[in-house]
Amino acid sequence: MLDDPDFSKKVKQEIDEQITAFLDEGLTPSHVDTHHHVHGFHQIFEALLETMDDHGIKAVRFSKQGYALLGREGIPIAAEAAQGMEEALRTRAISHPDLLIDPLVPFSLTEIPRGVTELMVHPSMGGDGWRQKDLEMLMDPLFMGTVRDEGIQLISFSELASSRSPLT
Repeated sequence: MLDDPDFSKKVKQEIDEQITAFLDEGLTPSHVDTHHHVHGFHQIFEALLETMDDHGIKAVRFSKQGYALLGREGIPIAAEAAQGMEEALRTRAISHPDLLIDPLVPFSLTEIPRGVTELMVHPSMGGDGWRQKDLEMLMDPLFMGTVRDEGIQLISFSELASSRSPLT
């Protein structure tokens, strides 16, 4: 299905329609990502980047390590493919985190490397239990104390796109 040129055209059209609908509401996107990280598939990634170019959107969620999913098969990205995807982002001057941390996988704030790291969270009061855990983690004084003690600067995707040269 991903190799079908008609499918790729339909995907690009759908992406364009969704971004256009968002913009038509008078909203300004800080970045683009996709449901269940389907932009981890190369064909969808390319369509997404083309549409981002068309609309002047300059930041995207990206994980060169691939994407883990709850209750579904993850989306692995081979090192060579990740390198090509990252080059496409640089060529288009699209900002992205250097590293993506998913709280589904244990991590330590004290071991985050230099650079820009996205901590991908979906905090919520209710609904899925993992969303509640994300909220509790973010509200935990120890967590925020570690953020402060480690000198971690919290920024938005808007700040990332405007303050960081994606070419470096």
